[in-house]
Amino acid sequence: MQAWFGHAGEAGLRFECVDLPDPEPGEGELLVRVCTAGVNRVDLQPRQVHFGHMPPAPGPVPCLEAAGDVVAVGAGVDAWRPGDRVMGMVQGGCASLVRLAAPLAMRVPEAMDWEVAAAIPVSCLTAHDALVTEGRCAPGAVVLVHAATSGVGMAALQLARLHGASLVAGSSASPAASGRLERLRPLGLDLALPEVYAGFADRVLAESSGAGADVVVDNIGGRILNETLRATALGGRIVDVGRLGGVEATLDLNLLALRRARLIGVTFRTRSLTEHAAVVSAFLADHATDLVAGRLIPPIDRVYPFSEAPIAVRRAGDGTRFGKVIIRVQTGR
Repeated sequence: MQAWFGHAGEAGLRFECVDLPDPEPGEGELLVRVCTAGVNRVDLQPRQVHFGHMPPAPGPVPCLEAAGDVVAVGAGVDAWRPGDRVMGMVQGGCASLVRLAAPLAMRVPEAMDWEVAAAIPVSCLTAHDALVTEGRCAPGAVVLVHAATSGVGMAALQLARLHGASLVAGSSASPAASGRLERLRPLGLDLALPEVYAGFADRVLAESSGAGADVVVDNIGGRILNETLRATALGGRIVDVGRLGGVEATLDLNLLALRRARLIGVTFRTRSLTEHAAVVSAFLADHATDLVAGRLIPPIDRVYPFSEAPIAVRRAGDGTRFGKVIIRVQTGR
């Protein structure tokens, strides 16, 4: 098979396309012929370990999500067979073949394009886990999404609307992203907060009649933590997903106590396979019909051919992009 390797060095990120032996599916795994792969900002850091419970990729291969046709199944797999259309989180999806843990596999609806399928796993699973499972978003909730123009942010907007939120506010992580907030209104955004570092809590409180946000999906963190806390409703939940604004913050414990708020951290890196599978099951229980009906479609920024994978990975770090960056590896049925 062919795969792209990304190497980080003093001269920056360097890529090479290599030929490797075809992998075999292990016990409980699917071997997938990759049609499309989704690119994320973390692919700019190729040496990071993202899923401790998965078998390692054959090298520093980018892409943590892929979609394609099952070509073989490992021992103990009964729910899948060769030819099935599948998508899921993987280690090293920028390759012609990839192994996928069967409990993490999701069926690709017949009407869904491969490009859309590869954009779903990371963003939608992360957003659903944060917003619904941990944030307990319920009908009528006020939702605040920080870095709403990110992949997880866009997914959180759509999911908030599907779960009946009464007000969905979204911020931008940088001035360069603020102009794209208005483009998010078809996804469910009600209140745009383009200057997140200039104070947003007052606007959230005003638009929610002083109540604040019941759920915050926070992809920024850093020095806005206390403003986020001030914008949170009594008993609200702040779910820390990303830290675009930095990994350290000063927390006002008096404010935390007064708001009776919960600050919740989430990641896939320390989850077991069983815990990760539970995230997939919860998402499908809520939204499998939305995927089939086309009510949950991540915006696509650009689609690149496999030969231009290095350009695609660099595009994922471009602050001007809008939506997911996809690599078309090969054609599928």
